[in-house]
Amino acid sequence: MLLALVICTVVAVLLTAFFLFVRVYNAPIYGLLTKTLASMSFVAMAAIGMYYNYGSLPAGAGLIVAGLAFGMVGDILLDLKRAHSEFEDLYLTSGMTAFTCDHSFVLAAALMIATPLIRNLWFPAVISAVIGIGAAPLVMYVSVKFMKAHFGKHFFFSAFYASYLIFFTALSVWLAILNPVFIMLAVAMVLFLLSDLVLSTMYFVAGKKEDALLVVINHALYYGAQIVIAAWIFII
Repeated sequence: MLLALVICTVVAVLLTAFFLFVRVYNAPIYGLLTKTLASMSFVAMAAIGMYYNYGSLPAGAGLIVAGLAFGMVGDILLDLKRAHSEFEDLYLTSGMTAFTCDHSFVLAAALMIATPLIRNLWFPAVISAVIGIGAAPLVMYVSVKFMKAHFGKHFFFSAFYASYLIFFTALSVWLAILNPVFIMLAVAMVLFLLSDLVLSTMYFVAGKKEDALLVVINHALYYGAQIVIAAWIFII
């Protein structure tokens, strides 16, 4: 199983690096194709992990694969807006919705796995929700006031998504503190949060959309997060 994990990780990292090479050279169609391959790699990695751990995985672990599949859909939708810029708003909203579904499936899996392991699970969940609700307005204020972000019609969805992601990140860190089983999940969610902070700069701050450095940082963090979550299935 360890060998399978290493091989899957190497393949996923190489496909991600190949996609980034194509993406930086600004080839929309080829970028979409290579991004799809990179995204398929972490979904396949999770499925292989399910196969190797079949019969020993905790209840809910299968939802992680569904979440990663939604992440793959979100990847494709976000890149489609580069190839069809006339539908940019539609693809952006659809992509954000797919990633919300991604996080929701992984969150459901984490809660199901944590229920028999952590007592009074409601308490960290409530506190994390308070953190998410309280921190999101601050993030939006800083983005608009100091970074000159212009969210337009995406303001309320972006605020909701920020709150949701901060909540899940805070909860995953808390779960990792209470039980080491969730350390990889916490690492992945921190990477997700950092990735989306970079992504919001690219999409909503003028002149940053095709910044090569931001493109590399954003995708490196994002694919790192998805690969870590897929790897988590091998060791739960």
